Amino acid sequence: MQDNQLTKTRLTTQLWIGVLCAALEFGLYFLYQNIFNPLPLYMDTLFTTAASFFGPISGCICAFLFHAISIFIFKYPLYNFAWSICSFSVVLIIRLYVSIRKKSIGKKLEVLDIVLLVFIVALIISIEGALIFTTLNFIVNYTEDSQVRFMFAFLSQNNVSTFISALLPRVPVNILDKGICVTLGYFAFKGMKKLFNRKR
Repeated sequence: MQDNQLTKTRLTTQLWIGVLCAALEFGLYFLYQNIFNPLPLYMDTLFTTAASFFGPISGCICAFLFHAISIFIFKYPLYNFAWSICSFSVVLIIRLYVSIRKKSIGKKLEVLDIVLLVFIVALIISIEGALIFTTLNFIVNYTEDSQVRFMFAFLSQNNVSTFISALLPRVPVNILDKGICVTLGYFAFKGMKKLFNRKR
């Protein structure tokens, strides 16, 4: 009976954390879109990262709600939801990494783990982003994001394939973006965890 109650409590907590992080994610993204847009960043996974450290449920809820809200508020076409694949991948990568590390070493994450996570996430997201763009470009003539538009245009005009033209500029942008998001997301997780523990 106690185990069932504990599971329900954890589930409820993850649900609320997912909703809270989605709201914070959208708030940050909204500020970026309206104030800091010239910077070559995406800034759309900081709180998804934080939610993912809490658990897979909170991470997935945050990822889903953030993209759903963005499509509704910014009136993006529905096919833009394809980019949620990248956010769900962030959740999966973090949960797998945390799970494997706990089983093999059993210690808390260290600085080297965060650095490694940054590069794993950045590389996988860059490949996924290039695949998603290439697909959308072929189906609906999707145009490239402002963060990589110039380099994409330069490469594609020089007979480089659409996929490679979309991939190469994404790698440095994602290393910078995920470096910020994963690092600050981890510290946000630590801070939120302390706050929740105090309230208990």
